[in-house]
Amino acid sequence: MVTKTSPIGVIDSGIGGFSVALKMQQMLPHENLLYFGDGGNMPYGNHTADEILTMTRYMLRFMEERGVKALLVACNTISCLIDRYRDDMSCPVLSVVEAGADAVSQMAVHKVGVISTCFTHSTRCYPDLIGKKAPDKEVVSHGCPDLAKLVEANVGDPKGQEVIEEDLKKNMDELVHKHKIDCCVLGCTHYPLVSENINHLYPELPLVDPAVQMAKTIGAYMEEKGLVNDQPGQGTLDIYTTASVEEYREKAAKVGLKVTSVQDYPIFKL
Repeated sequence: MVTKTSPIGVIDSGIGGFSVALKMQQMLPHENLLYFGDGGNMPYGNHTADEILTMTRYMLRFMEERGVKALLVACNTISCLIDRYRDDMSCPVLSVVEAGADAVSQMAVHKVGVISTCFTHSTRCYPDLIGKKAPDKEVVSHGCPDLAKLVEANVGDPKGQEVIEEDLKKNMDELVHKHKIDCCVLGCTHYPLVSENINHLYPELPLVDPAVQMAKTIGAYMEEKGLVNDQPGQGTLDIYTTASVEEYREKAAKVGLKVTSVQDYPIFKL
């Protein structure tokens, strides 16, 4: 039975969803969070749609068995396929792509850039959804083949910042200088973890982090349903991963997450 203290689930292909968990801790600090990072199968963007669905449903069963009161799909690649699995859950499922499109639709901008994994780019989920919500906006989407993996490997490591910024320039220079975008949607949850790098390279470019809108949307839902956790103090954050427990613990600390536990979970092998 879902109660006020039931956790909010967050799923991602790796540590990218840490950016969503961090925003949740900042904006809804009393909520308990349950995080699943399928780092053993990272990056999802290099898999087929059917493979992504199979791996996603493995995480959904995990969350359903633990009675989450809402599920945040923090992986843009998974979010592009949400219509094929949303009914698998008995609780509301919020998509980071939907949140990003909602955020952009409220902005006074015309030309919107989107950087994402190649899979997300190929589905056209951002241009299509932004087009439905805000048909006056022009969307320029770009797929980044290596950026998520580079962030996963180098986030929080001073020695890895140069390689991250080189890849960012390779992927964003044309959007900024040729297409002259008015803002850029960070269409992969790994990317907000290097927003400081992007700000360093393109200081005048407004960035859209869909996690902010996700926190607002889930907060409004829980208020409406009487599910706001009114416990005193910081909520818990339990992390499960199919990758390295030590690596997840270390990187969670580097991005500023307050973590209760980090535990290993068996990988689903395709």
